[in-house]
Amino acid sequence: MTELGVDLWGAVFQAMSFLCLMAIPWTGGKARLIVALVAGAGLLSILGFQFYIGVKTHDYRLGMDLMMVTFLNAVFYLAISWGVERLFRLYLLKRKNDRSPPSS
Repeated sequence: MTELGVDLWGAVFQAMSFLCLMAIPWTGGKARLIVALVAGAGLLSILGFQFYIGVKTHDYRLGMDLMMVTFLNAVFYLAISWGVERLFRLYLLKRKNDRSPPSS
């Protein structure tokens, strides 16, 4: 596999992991558990790979910096997604409550 292919699949894997992370608040029940497990496994493998980069280059600070940035990105993605979901839910509940009851 060419280096471009490895880079492409790495980017696809990271995007899938972060999309699953953002989908956690929008799902429910067993689907939420599955999405959370996929997102968690993806995030752990990304962090492990970034630690490996630090070990391979003998620059542990680089590996820790990469891991810290990725972890903070994951926290912000999850928090923003959760906040947007809550605002959307409040909007829909307010809209439902503001409707006038049918006159009979």
